[in-house]
Amino acid sequence: MGRKPANGVRGCHNDADYLDNQVQGDYIKQIFILTHNVYFHREITYNQTHRFKCVSFFVVNKASNNSSVRLCVRPSQKIPTENENFNPVQNSYAALWSEYREVDTVIPVLNVIRRILEYYFMQLCGYDDVNIRKRVLEENKDKFVETPAEGLPDYTKYHLASAMLSYISVNSVGFSDGLNYVDDCADTTLYRTVFKLIFEALHQVQHYKMMMGEDMEIK
Repeated sequence: MGRKPANGVRGCHNDADYLDNQVQGDYIKQIFILTHNVYFHREITYNQTHRFKCVSFFVVNKASNNSSVRLCVRPSQKIPTENENFNPVQNSYAALWSEYREVDTVIPVLNVIRRILEYYFMQLCGYDDVNIRKRVLEENKDKFVETPAEGLPDYTKYHLASAMLSYISVNSVGFSDGLNYVDDCADTTLYRTVFKLIFEALHQVQHYKMMMGEDMEIK
């Protein structure tokens, strides 16, 4: 259902690229796609938000018999002086990553981390609470332990990773029991570092980069 519109969008993208190279030809100049079907929308837009030069997202609202059109653009998270697209329609998993990028205090960050790890690694990848700890804390222990040239090894990241993995449960139904692990000496930067290291330890860093919008320039 979404293949032909998606191909049309790619045609517009190619035309935008060709303009810089003065390529001659009669290419698709514009295509407008309007839908209220979120599944169709996702099918044709899942990899389009980074194409700021040739793709735009709009929300059309109607109230009191008057229609309004809102352009979905925000300051870039990488370069605040520039703008970037954002997709107004997200599934719950993508929404978690959006929340993860925005929260800046420890407990909310940890709650989002738990839900992402739980959904992606345990529900989608099939890990359980035993083998995920073995892969991360035993087989990839060196990623989380810093060993200086002099002095004792620093296990801060290791213990934090252990706490994160203890916080998730394959039997969770999405509700918190009110328990929150808090390290008063830690800040969100350390939590985010360990979170990324877990993806690296499980050979899923490309998924992490995709969801964070890193290295996503696709030709």
